[in-house]
Order: sequence, then C-alpha cells, then structure tokens
Amino acid sequence: MTNESNSKPNWSHLAWAVGGAIAGSWLARKQIEESKKSRAELESPKEAEEAYGEIGELLDEWEPDPNCESEDDFTQDLADYLEAHTDWEVEVCPDTPEGQPDILIGDLIALELKINPSKSERDRCIGQCAGYSRLWITWMVIIDAPSSKIGRLEELLKDKRLEHILVWNFT
Repeated sequence: MTNESNSKPNWSHLAWAVGGAIAGSWLARKQIEESKKSRAELESPKEAEEAYGEIGELLDEWEPDPNCESEDDFTQDLADYLEAHTDWEVEVCPDTPEGQPDILIGDLIALELKINPSKSERDRCIGQCAGYSRLWITWMVIIDAPSSKIGRLEELLKDKRLEHILVWNFT
C-alpha cells in the first residue's frame, strides 16, 4: 500500500510563486506611479494633496463668465475665480523653466487652458502639459469642445502614459 500523504500533490511551491508574482507586480505598479509624480508631489506631498482636492472642487464649481470670448478672457476669469475662493497663490502666465502655464497655483498645480483646440493645438497642449507635469500636478482646462473630442484627448493621454494629466471640460 502506498502512503496517501505521498500520493497527493504538494502545491505550496505554486502558492509561493503566485504570491511572489503578485508582490512583484504590485511593486512595479507602485514604482510606475511614483515615477509619474511631479516634483511638487514628491517634495510636498501633503500640500499637493490639499491643493489637488481644493482646486479640483473649485474647478467643479466654476462657471465661466458668458462674456468671455478669448483664451485670455477665460484664463483671467478662472484665475479671478480661484483667487476669490482659495488662499493658494494664483499666478497667471508665469515665466518658468518649463514654459508658461496659463495658471500656476501655489507652485503645485499648473493649468493649461484651450478653447475647442484643433489637432495641432491639442498636440501642442499635450507637449506643454507633459513638460509642466515634471514640476507640478498638471491639468488641462478645455472650453467648448464636444465630448467626443475630450474622450479622444483622454485616450491619447492614456496611450502616451500621461493619464495623470486630468482634463476638465467646460461647455
């Protein structure tokens, strides 16, 4: 007679391998997430998180002035709104080593604003935002673009591994 305990397969080595693969995958994802963080998020995580939440809520509530016509009008309207509703420093078109974001908030969040951008404007905006995202949390503020265009923009950002750049659409 054979011993029953010897005839059953031992799967413990497989459990260790699967556990190791899961841990390795988790660690790789964490490293990728960390590599996408801006310098502001890495150097001032608490302030960056506070600004992210507060400015995100304010953008949700912002209603552009119906008299705005140009990108400069919308940028100034948004900057005025933010200055009136937050204690964070709001700068319009500051000169920085990475270029000139339309709005810089607390040296933590860069906003780039475009009105229904054409393909070339969209591509330029992505390039600008990719550069800004090295230093700051970076968001695109898009005015009067159809939802389909916003969806394609978000897909393009994801394809380029820039999904950390959020898109705010105002119609």
